[in-house]
Amino acid sequence: MDRCIYNIRYNILRQQLFVVKKLGKNGSWNTISLIDENGSFRGEARFESKNEAQEYLKEYKRRMKNPQELKVFCDKSSIDKKSEDLGS
Repeated sequence: MDRCIYNIRYNILRQQLFVVKKLGKNGSWNTISLIDENGSFRGEARFESKNEAQEYLKEYKRRMKNPQELKVFCDKSSIDKKSEDLGS
Protein backbone atom coordinates (compact mmCIF):
# COMPACT_ATOMS: atom_id res chain seq x y z
CA MET A 1 0.00 0.00 0.00
CA ASP A 2 2.80 2.43 0.88
CA ARG A 3 4.49 1.77 -2.45
CA CYS A 4 1.28 2.62 -4.31
CA ILE A 5 0.98 5.94 -2.45
CA TYR A 6 4.65 6.69 -3.14
CA ASN A 7 4.17 6.02 -6.89
CA ILE A 8 1.15 8.33 -7.02
CA ARG A 9 3.03 11.10 -5.20
CA TYR A 10 6.08 10.60 -7.44
CA ASN A 11 4.00 10.93 -10.63
CA ILE A 12 2.30 14.07 -9.32
CA LEU A 13 5.67 15.59 -8.46
CA ARG A 14 7.02 14.85 -11.94
CA GLN A 15 4.17 16.77 -13.53
CA GLN A 16 5.36 20.01 -15.06
CA LEU A 17 3.37 23.18 -14.76
CA PHE A 18 3.52 26.05 -17.21
CA VAL A 19 3.15 29.66 -16.14
CA VAL A 20 2.56 32.88 -18.04
CA LYS A 21 4.90 35.65 -16.94
CA LYS A 22 5.41 39.29 -17.84
CA LEU A 23 8.64 41.23 -17.89
CA GLY A 24 8.67 43.75 -15.03
CA LYS A 25 10.23 47.21 -15.00
CA ASN A 26 13.16 45.87 -12.95
CA GLY A 27 13.97 43.23 -15.58
CA SER A 28 12.58 40.22 -13.70
CA TRP A 29 9.82 37.91 -14.94
CA ASN A 30 6.70 37.78 -12.73
CA THR A 31 3.75 35.39 -12.97
CA ILE A 32 0.57 37.12 -14.11
CA SER A 33 -2.88 36.65 -12.58
CA LEU A 34 -5.43 34.20 -13.90
CA ILE A 35 -8.57 36.15 -14.77
CA ASP A 36 -11.78 34.22 -15.45
CA GLU A 37 -14.58 35.09 -17.90
CA ASN A 38 -16.24 37.34 -15.28
CA GLY A 39 -13.08 39.37 -14.72
CA SER A 40 -12.39 37.84 -11.30
CA PHE A 41 -8.85 36.99 -10.21
CA ARG A 42 -8.25 33.26 -9.60
CA GLY A 43 -4.63 33.22 -8.45
CA GLU A 44 -1.55 32.77 -10.61
CA ALA A 45 -1.75 31.79 -14.27
CA ARG A 46 -0.50 28.17 -13.96
CA PHE A 47 -1.49 25.45 -16.40
CA GLU A 48 -0.93 21.72 -16.82
CA SER A 49 -0.07 22.00 -20.51
CA LYS A 50 1.98 24.41 -22.56
CA ASN A 51 -0.87 24.70 -25.05
CA GLU A 52 -3.29 25.90 -22.33
CA ALA A 53 -0.72 28.46 -21.17
CA GLN A 54 -0.20 29.76 -24.71
CA GLU A 55 -3.96 30.07 -25.27
CA TYR A 56 -4.30 32.06 -22.04
CA LEU A 57 -1.36 34.27 -23.07
CA LYS A 58 -3.18 35.14 -26.32
CA GLU A 59 -6.41 35.91 -24.43
CA TYR A 60 -4.56 38.00 -21.84
CA LYS A 61 -2.84 40.03 -24.58
CA ARG A 62 -6.22 40.65 -26.21
CA ARG A 63 -7.59 42.08 -22.95
CA MET A 64 -4.57 44.27 -22.17
CA LYS A 65 -4.76 48.03 -22.70
CA ASN A 66 -0.99 48.55 -22.68
CA PRO A 67 1.23 46.06 -24.52
CA GLN A 68 3.67 44.13 -22.33
CA GLU A 69 6.21 41.41 -23.00
CA LEU A 70 4.73 38.03 -22.04
CA LYS A 71 6.15 34.50 -22.21
CA VAL A 72 5.28 30.94 -21.17
CA PHE A 73 7.74 29.28 -18.78
CA CYS A 74 8.01 25.73 -17.48
CA ASP A 75 7.68 26.12 -13.71
CA LYS A 76 10.28 23.72 -12.36
CA SER A 77 10.50 25.59 -9.05
CA SER A 78 7.09 24.30 -7.94
CA ILE A 79 8.23 20.72 -8.68
CA ASP A 80 11.39 21.24 -6.62
CA LYS A 81 9.42 22.64 -3.67
CA LYS A 82 7.01 19.71 -3.74
CA SER A 83 9.82 17.18 -4.03
CA GLU A 84 11.35 18.62 -0.87
CA ASP A 85 8.05 17.89 0.89
CA LEU A 86 8.21 14.26 -0.25
CA GLY A 87 10.83 13.39 2.36
CA SER A 88 8.96 14.88 5.32
